[in-house]
Amino acid sequence: MGCGKTSVGKILARQLHKDFRDVDAIIEKEQKSSITEIFENKGEEHFRKLEQKCIDELAQKKGQVISTGGGLPIYCSIPPKSLIIYIETGFHVILNRLPKAERDKRPLFYDETKAKALFSERINIYKDQAIFCVDADQSIQLINHVLVDYILDQRVL
Repeated sequence: MGCGKTSVGKILARQLHKDFRDVDAIIEKEQKSSITEIFENKGEEHFRKLEQKCIDELAQKKGQVISTGGGLPIYCSIPPKSLIIYIETGFHVILNRLPKAERDKRPLFYDETKAKALFSERINIYKDQAIFCVDADQSIQLINHVLVDYILDQRVL
């Protein structure tokens, strides 16, 4: 969370002339509730089921740029032919990017110490599942340039 998935994804989709889909935004729209409210009222397990349902539906169409929540690769299965990109950044960078008001909206970021521990737990899982990693500690334009070069070179989208 806070690595720039949505910002990078929107620009990448536009550059590649693909649809951009944000799993969290889709869930919020369908549930008519924020992710925070879903966590608070129905629990994380319910939210993870919604995530899996959403990714299963999105996977029916090829050639999209999909921004997932940070927990999706941990708790949900991702279709095998997906190009999984890990936007790698340090926890300190995330803290600097997300103002306190934004962190307060994120249920797994209420406690900064727990959020840092969660971040540390997930890093290796993200790296293991990723087909490609990109350093997010640079401009969004440069990140997208690297991603477009990789995608076109590999002919994966």
